[in-house]
Amino acid sequence: MIGARKPLLPQPSPDRRTAPRAAATPNRDIMGLVRAEIWSAARLTLALGLVLSLVTVATLLTKLQIISLVEPTGNGWTLAAIAVAFGLMVGLMVGIDQLREAALLAIGHRVARRLAAPIVLAVAGEQGRADIAAGQALRDVEELRRGLSGPLLTSMVDAVLVPALLVLLLLLHWAFALWALFGALLAATLSLVSERALRQALLASNEAQARTSGLVADAMRCAEAVEAMGMRPRLAARWNARMEAGADSLRGAQGTARWLGAGLAIVAGISSGGALVVGALLQIGGVELGFGMILAMMITGLVLAPFARLGGALHDWSLALAAWRRLGALLGAERATDASAAFPLSEGRLVMERVSWVHRGAARPLLRDVSLVVKPGEIVALTGGPGSGKTTLLRLAVGMLKPAAGGCFLDGHATHQWSREDFARHVGYMPQDPLLTDGTVAEAIARLGLPDMAAVIRAARQADAHPTITALPHGYATRIRAEGPLSAGQRQRVALARALYSRPRLLVLDEPAAWLDAEGEARLVRLLRALARDGVGVLLSSHRPALIAGADRVLTLRGGQLVPAPARPALTAPAGRAEEAA
Repeated sequence: MIGARKPLLPQPSPDRRTAPRAAATPNRDIMGLVRAEIWSAARLTLALGLVLSLVTVATLLTKLQIISLVEPTGNGWTLAAIAVAFGLMVGLMVGIDQLREAALLAIGHRVARRLAAPIVLAVAGEQGRADIAAGQALRDVEELRRGLSGPLLTSMVDAVLVPALLVLLLLLHWAFALWALFGALLAATLSLVSERALRQALLASNEAQARTSGLVADAMRCAEAVEAMGMRPRLAARWNARMEAGADSLRGAQGTARWLGAGLAIVAGISSGGALVVGALLQIGGVELGFGMILAMMITGLVLAPFARLGGALHDWSLALAAWRRLGALLGAERATDASAAFPLSEGRLVMERVSWVHRGAARPLLRDVSLVVKPGEIVALTGGPGSGKTTLLRLAVGMLKPAAGGCFLDGHATHQWSREDFARHVGYMPQDPLLTDGTVAEAIARLGLPDMAAVIRAARQADAHPTITALPHGYATRIRAEGPLSAGQRQRVALARALYSRPRLLVLDEPAAWLDAEGEARLVRLLRALARDGVGVLLSSHRPALIAGADRVLTLRGGQLVPAPARPALTAPAGRAEEAA
């Protein structure tokens, strides 16, 4: 009995309802949608930047009106009107700037949401450490988001507005425009030199810190030897020396940043103030400027601002562009899998014909001309040493990888071309590290869908996981965490229940008994034999003798090819008698 004291049916998470819509967008369309979002952000920023520049110039003109209208007349009402207009313009300027930042932040978040799930799913099929690849891809998404919502896009738009500001200076006098260009060139040069020097100093500091961290980690692994052999004082001296080297590099970086920052401030001040000098010289030469030289001083400061940030903006641009290219390549590589379809299944026969696979950059293929047939009701076990390619072969079998040569077919249809949702109705797959740490036990068995509790309990009973689950604090509604409440063996049973949830016609298991004891292993053998009698084909990899002995055929991967396994003592008789007795 599953007592009423334990809730069995977990409530679906709110975001479950939005998942199908997100998954329905093909990878080939995602980058196009993101590109449209970026162009929208650029247009919005440009439009608001133009308005902001006009309001800024109007605010400067309003300041000048105080001098031109109030001082000669001394009229308080005129001063009040100008003060109100000035306050309104300042408020409008602040509001537009806040609106621009809020809009860019929203667009950046929307881009991140569009990209995050597809890129994680795209790297799931990559060879090597998929977790590391996913981490890098998510960092690329964050870099792109930061570039859109941070100062990068606004700096670029400010630079686009520079020609309009130079035209205003030309209307005042060509000398003001020439002086502003000279200041902008000087500020850009200093900004680029500053960024390069600061980046080199920080790299040196980070390298010194990394070497120190590596030395500490190495010492922690060998702590007993360090203490027993009296190496602690010399080790501490090395730590101190490397930490001091890192501190020197960091101080150098900070000093460089301070000096170059001061230089940029001096250039900005001299350039703005120099506009007054230029105006004074023009007036001495007989050119009537009025308040034009004060306006020129203010506009010169606006011209210099984007060039003073040029070094940091180019660095951010290069990072964002590199992230965009990596994400485009990652999703572009997955376009072939988007053209998937649901195929009819009549028999459930798996056929692998002359399959080859080679790791990217490897000198020789991992698998060469591998041919294999798994018939309905047959159990086929794969053995082989570490790195022989067993896991890769199973991933090829279920279509997670596309063969470099040859093909994998289920009832004549290529498995890598099959719609994953439809394929999962026919094939149960359990990898070595099988269980997600998000959701409840029932949701995990139901593959993160709304659990059909009758099917969930049936699969759990088949996988010998039901007693363990009902003993949990909240039964099937217990949330799975990275640490507890399930042991490795219990997690493996839950993962097996997930593979059995859809009553598959083919079961593919990667080291299914890795965390099971002898009794659990014997139960697994009996389950596989019962499934085989019901016509389910089973393909598994294992090094456990009892599990291998329970298979109808045993093949070994050696040198990239399948060969018959050496004969083993028969261990199936006791299991078979136990089945008959049951």
